[in-house]
Amino acid sequence: MARSIYQAYPDHFGYNENRGRVQYKLNAKSDLYVYFYFHGLSLLNPKGTFCTITSNSWLDVGYGKDLQEFLLKRCHLKMVLDNSAKRSFASADVNTVICLIAAPDRAKESGGQYGTYFVNFTVPFEAILDAIIFYEIETAEGRMPSTPEHRIHQISQRELLQQGIREQKFEGDKWGGKYLRAPDIYWTILEKGKDKLVRLGDIAEVRFGIKTGVNDFFYLDAERIREWRIEDEFLKPVIKSPRECRSIRVDPSQLQFKLFMCHADKAALAGTAAFDYIEWGESQGFHQRPSCKNRARWYDLGQWDFADLLWVETMHEAFKVHRNAPAIYESDKFYGIKSQGNVDVLMVLLNSTPVMLFKLLSGFHSLGGGALKTAVYEVKDFQIILPEIVVFDENLVNKLMQREIGTIQEEVEDPNRRALDTIIFDALNLTIGERDGVYEAVTQLVTTRLQKAKSV
Repeated sequence: MARSIYQAYPDHFGYNENRGRVQYKLNAKSDLYVYFYFHGLSLLNPKGTFCTITSNSWLDVGYGKDLQEFLLKRCHLKMVLDNSAKRSFASADVNTVICLIAAPDRAKESGGQYGTYFVNFTVPFEAILDAIIFYEIETAEGRMPSTPEHRIHQISQRELLQQGIREQKFEGDKWGGKYLRAPDIYWTILEKGKDKLVRLGDIAEVRFGIKTGVNDFFYLDAERIREWRIEDEFLKPVIKSPRECRSIRVDPSQLQFKLFMCHADKAALAGTAAFDYIEWGESQGFHQRPSCKNRARWYDLGQWDFADLLWVETMHEAFKVHRNAPAIYESDKFYGIKSQGNVDVLMVLLNSTPVMLFKLLSGFHSLGGGALKTAVYEVKDFQIILPEIVVFDENLVNKLMQREIGTIQEEVEDPNRRALDTIIFDALNLTIGERDGVYEAVTQLVTTRLQKAKSV
């Protein structure tokens, strides 16, 4: 499938038909509809226009960068239309986007001369079938004030291309989060925090959690531990699911599993219960699982140090970044974060409402059931206040760590949270109205996401 795309656009991909070589390949993780865009555009005559409705995930995820770059360099991406009020299909559990694209220029890169309209409709599509609304869209310039029907962000393709370049290479950008869903206060924070924000990946290590390859073997509950009588030295504390902890600080007494962690050869384990357990695992064929058979010892997860903080990969109605104290291991439902500075300050910053806002705008929004997944590279790119310019009250920090965290709607009303947020807002020089705007935006984004998931 990819080869036919390279043949259709040899100049863009550097494809040599005779040698069968490609200088620039599509991301192997690309979804099927990414190929659909390329193939659909290849069928157009020079004056044709391609209109399609697909999953909106390519706007924000890593593999979408190939399509983004192609559209910006070779096409006129006229409009990207989203609807935050209602899902498009009852039978498909994804969120969608409508794109209007002119035929590609195969001879040269000419896309930079054009502009793109990103439009998020806040009412059902049937309510915007009005010539006046589309006149407002087509005459918009820059980021326009929101109306009861829509939010419009007009931007040149040249600027979109520049926004996606990092270290002289196009890496893509969060088109959905920035240009479709982002409220005005998001841009205010970026403007006022121009010299006060830092990329999380520049001050902390962000890593994947432990991927066992066979959870049925490596995670043992109390009943299985009693059954096998595995020695304590091979059983380590672990948090397997976000549901096991409702507070910021991880509470070991609430954890339901132990992690089987063994680094010894089987010969050295003879006569132990761990040896019998490994033998049983092999009788079940666990050692042939793809992730296991490539290890030197299939049952050895390797050496892991403890993360300072645990970021939940997929959130629903609550948002929290856990303080990993006392230290435990984390499953692949989390990303581990190791701080280069004061851990508690970083913990408060990551649990703050501004970061909550960025999370709601940058996550993987094609999960129509209302869940919001954030990829590890997105977490690394999060902008947070420079830790060294804020000082938090220790009593407030302790209250944040120990109390149960409610839904986002409940949290934005919590006085202790607001007291911590105030310190961040002060550092950003936000006005009272702008501070209220942060809370209103977070509440609205959560409400819209959950309502849209139930809209068909």
